[in-house]
Amino acid sequence: MAGPALPHESDAVNSTPADPDSLWRRAAECVRTGDYANAVMTYRAIAEANPADPLGWFALSSAARAGGDFRLAVEHARSAALAMRESGRFAAVAELAQHLQNLGETRFATHIIERAGWSAVSTHADLAARLAQTLGQADRHADALQLLDLALARHAATPALSYLRAITLRHLGRGAEASDEFERCLALAPDYAAAMLMLAQHDVRHRGAEQLARIRAALARDGVEPQQRAMLDYAHFIHLDAAGDTAAAWQALESGMRLKRASLAWDATAEQATFDALARLCDADFGSRRDGAADGQHTPVFVFGLPRSGTTVLERLLANHSRVASAGELNEFHHQLCWEANLATSEPADPRLLAAAPTFDFAALGRGYLLRTHWRAGGASHLIDKFPRNFLYAGLIHRALPQARMICLVRDPLDSCLSNLKELFAGDFYPYSYEPGETAAHVVRFHRLLAHWQTCMPGAVLTLRYEELVRDPARVMRQVLDYCGLPFEPACTDLARNQTPSATASSTQVREGLHARSIGAWRRYAQPLAAAQTLLRAQLPAQVFSAD
Repeated sequence: MAGPALPHESDAVNSTPADPDSLWRRAAECVRTGDYANAVMTYRAIAEANPADPLGWFALSSAARAGGDFRLAVEHARSAALAMRESGRFAAVAELAQHLQNLGETRFATHIIERAGWSAVSTHADLAARLAQTLGQADRHADALQLLDLALARHAATPALSYLRAITLRHLGRGAEASDEFERCLALAPDYAAAMLMLAQHDVRHRGAEQLARIRAALARDGVEPQQRAMLDYAHFIHLDAAGDTAAAWQALESGMRLKRASLAWDATAEQATFDALARLCDADFGSRRDGAADGQHTPVFVFGLPRSGTTVLERLLANHSRVASAGELNEFHHQLCWEANLATSEPADPRLLAAAPTFDFAALGRGYLLRTHWRAGGASHLIDKFPRNFLYAGLIHRALPQARMICLVRDPLDSCLSNLKELFAGDFYPYSYEPGETAAHVVRFHRLLAHWQTCMPGAVLTLRYEELVRDPARVMRQVLDYCGLPFEPACTDLARNQTPSATASSTQVREGLHARSIGAWRRYAQPLAAAQTLLRAQLPAQVFSAD
């Protein structure tokens, strides 16, 4: 698929004086009006006139991305990173690093952060915070903590620095320190809603009565922004739920869900159309073709399922194996699809990607993914990619990477509903999850697409039940390892053994070891989930429900 067409001649460049300031103004006007083709040409003239300046290449990459040209965006983002490294001009390092990370260029992003000189960077508190955030997105949590500590040694603590430090400590498994840092953040900013929510999620028992009083005081204030109030509502829910006051807890959760839902554009009809398009594209004939990449240096293991379904537990158990590494939640298969289609989009299973798929070179798609990820394997024979949205791409993965293993973890649909509803996801992730009926309908779509994958690609996706995993980990993990072609190792049944960082929503819970406490949790909220239960039981087969 060709990228966006660019004119051979551009009045935007040819009629513009050579004065750099005029070129910058003209390019900015093209971006403002959506004329990305001429913006790209003008920024190219700027960059080529002064190739040592990273800002020209960065602007060119940004305009290309906005115009939908993924390959050009990646090419010139890399050029910007190289120019920044060679010139030592790091004024825009935070913006460029995040841009690179958004394009899937993690190594370039972390490289320019490393080269920026942390001693100098740490003199600017806001810059240090932004770079630490990008390092965290790249799973460089220890480095993020080091940078934050350098900044805090040079500056009076700010709420933002303290909050990021608490989050980073939580991801690193340093739970008590994280709780203390959340408290420091709240001492600096008593109304910091995000810190109240994260502390409640992290350790609801830590100064529990004080936490609850603080949340209620914040909720009682006038003028709280809707998204801040949503965080407070979710924090309130966590405390009330822990206290067993389910009626009041649900009221708090409903309030938070309404506020979050109002901020999102969610179209269930469009999602159904996407799921239907995936099923049409990836039919039995599609799934039987073997034109993907030959075996690479490692075997990809895709672990997916609905959010909050136990996939982090499975990932961490499997990663205890001596021949397995985990890369966490990667968006690399999506980025490689964008490369093949030359389409810059962050929308999962974008209809334009699916429309282009019949023209893909699937061997190139598979090779590209392996090249993107092999550095993360660190010599391991198997590399886990745990991004939940890879579930949508199971058919494409199977064709592009026939050697890949795909493992889908499912749990009782009603437990899945509740676990999604009670999680305030970041940004616009999982927008279906803020109303019980919409969540139930999404769970139905998920199970139907899974059934389609099982029908058109028999044996390609190993489906496991969460309930069985936590109750009989030895049996289930033997099944997983056999499927992956690996010998059994007892470490793969010991969740607490894995002390690596975890940046998922369950980063605190996975430190506790295996337990079955969440099985059947939906029953405590059976009344408000009654309509969702009716929908699920009417549209899904009985065997997908747990007997608990």
